[in-house]
Amino acid sequence: MEDCFIICPLGGAHSEIRKKSDKILRHVFQPVLDKNDYKAIRADQIPKVGLITTQIINLIMESPLVIADLTDSNPNVFYELAIRHAIRKPYIQVITKGQKIPFDLSGIRTIEIDITDLDNVELAKKEIENQILEFKKGHIPDSPISVASSARLLQNDSDLAEEIAERLSYVGQRHYSDYSYSDIQKVDLIERKLWGFREFGSISLEELNSKLDLIIENLNKK
Repeated sequence: MEDCFIICPLGGAHSEIRKKSDKILRHVFQPVLDKNDYKAIRADQIPKVGLITTQIINLIMESPLVIADLTDSNPNVFYELAIRHAIRKPYIQVITKGQKIPFDLSGIRTIEIDITDLDNVELAKKEIENQILEFKKGHIPDSPISVASSARLLQNDSDLAEEIAERLSYVGQRHYSDYSYSDIQKVDLIERKLWGFREFGSISLEELNSKLDLIIENLNKK
């Protein structure tokens, strides 16, 4: 089994924060992770040998998957999540239903969880599994850091920016009925990335170029 490091608020051993995190781990994360051959690891489960902070950072950087619970805007959670964002490896964001997602993270898909609602728990488990399956297919997640890095490339490469603009213009000239369902999904993805351009100043250029190539190739066959 592969490791999945859980970033979450912990609090004291018998605190309400710990009890809530335990419930989410037991009833939401654990069943999905077991089903998909992942072993859940949380900071309080790390053997107290050596520097704990170093072990946590190593797990954040090396684990094939990370799940981050943004509930209650815990500063340690944001610090650890930022490390994961920087290395652009698979991560999943969750938050207690009804809580506000911080602005800088609002463009990233975040799963809402209400541990008191069994229907919501089942839906959250399904959404987590869907993201896991996307990662297994090779999907690389964006983050504010990766998007900002692409901004520098776009600003410094006017030829690439012009090429992307031309391709988007070509796609925009086609009637919506020209698209297959798969094409429509790719267009929706591009629209989400363009939202990232407006919010953070860029897009993931390599992935966007690849999606545009596939759409244009399919359109030219029609």
